[in-house]
This record gives sequence, C-alpha cells and structure tokens, in this order.
Amino acid sequence: MARPRKFDEQTVLNAARATFWRDGYAATSVQALTEATGLGTQSLYGAFSSKHDLFIRILDDYRARQAAGLAAAITADPSPWHGLTSAVTFEDGGRLDLPPQGCLMANSAAALSAEDEQVQALARRAYSDTLALFARQITQAQENGEIDADVDPEQTARALIAVMQGIEFLHKSGIGEDELQLAKTAALEMVERSVAR
Repeated sequence: MARPRKFDEQTVLNAARATFWRDGYAATSVQALTEATGLGTQSLYGAFSSKHDLFIRILDDYRARQAAGLAAAITADPSPWHGLTSAVTFEDGGRLDLPPQGCLMANSAAALSAEDEQVQALARRAYSDTLALFARQITQAQENGEIDADVDPEQTARALIAVMQGIEFLHKSGIGEDELQLAKTAALEMVERSVAR
C-alpha cells in the first residue's frame, strides 16, 4: 500500500512551473527542481516519474488554465467583437500580465515541438482550442451585427491568433510600451477595416 504524500501537489507543481518557465526545459536540472520544490530526487521521481512527465503535466495544466482564462475574458464582455479584440491585444483587464519570459506554451513549442511529440500535441491542441473559441466569438459578433456577415469566421480567427502572437512577441522583445501600443493600434485598425460592415 502506497504511503500518503507529505506535500501539497499544487504547491510543488507551481514551484516547478516557475522554474521551467524561468529557465526553459533543457536548462532546468533535476537539482534545480528539487531545490525549487523542496522535494528530494526520490520523492520527485516517485510522484511524477520523470522530469519530462512533470513538465508535460505542468504544460498541459498551463494550457487548460490559459484556455479557461481566455474564454472567460472574451465572453465576459457584452460585445462579442470587443471582447475578442480586447483579448487579442491584451487590453482585457489583465488576463495575461505578459511576463518578460513570455508564454510558457509558446516558448515550449518553439524550443521543443520539433523533437517532442507530446509538446507538439499540446501546442496543436492549444491552437485548435483558440481557433474554435475565436471562430465562435466571430460568429456571435456577426449575428449581433457588429461585423460583416460575409466574413469567414475561421479565417478571421486565424488572423487574430497571428496578431495576438505577434503582440506577445513584440512585448517579449522589449520594444517599449509606446511602440507596443502603436503596433497594437495599427494591427487592430487593419483587422477592423477587414471586417467592417
């Protein structure tokens, strides 16, 4: 019979996530994880099997939390289109505070998806979930008469995902708040023109 764990799993996952997020998967050693979590190597492996399994668990949890946060931020706005564009430009009241290290999923996909099928699968799921959410929101905006009824929801959703990822990249590059705001405004004006009624 397995002994009960003597640690709070979520606390451990949070500490490990912060370490992976700060240093990246490859540069995060098991020693760094044991120091961050307070667990010994044996306990860490006993609870999570391997560094990779722990990372995948953290990345999937991050994906699910981000998806829920994005959906909540978008749908909280009474205007489907405004809710969507506010989320895309990160003007939705702090859904993401855009930390200097950027998005854990985007960073992980860029660094690992070519060689790690599980990371690639999670990145694809994050993309497809976002695409479906955005397309639903665009359809709702069309039904409300906010944007052109002839706009293709999926194509517009793809464009908005690209805008959102571009804005995050610009933030991460450290271009400065003034230039970031100019880029956001330019992107939003271009999108607005393409969907105007």
